[in-house]
Amino acid sequence: MFFIVGFSNRDEFIKEVNFKCTNCLNEKFELYQVANVLTFFFIPLFKFNKKALIVCKNCKSIYKVKSESLKKILDSTIVTYDDIEEIVRNNNVCPNCGYMVDKHDKFCPNCGNKL
Repeated sequence: MFFIVGFSNRDEFIKEVNFKCTNCLNEKFELYQVANVLTFFFIPLFKFNKKALIVCKNCKSIYKVKSESLKKILDSTIVTYDDIEEIVRNNNVCPNCGYMVDKHDKFCPNCGNKL
């Protein structure tokens, strides 16, 4: 007799929200719930280590949402800086065209705008 037990990560899109990105100044974000899942014969049994993340639709910067702020965000579509716990990943993008640039670039290689 054998058993197939596993762990996996699950990302679940919840809704679109508004928040001003500190990287590219875009205001359109997607709210996700990320969790680890225990599976038994590929059937999910329970989720643990849940966290809410918002992802910038332009530069893909990721911000972790405070757990106590999640209910407020679900009731509305506005996220404030007080709702953010930390920046998980912050990409470097041109504020003019949204092109991803190296952190050492002085000018955007796509549009030539000064960074």
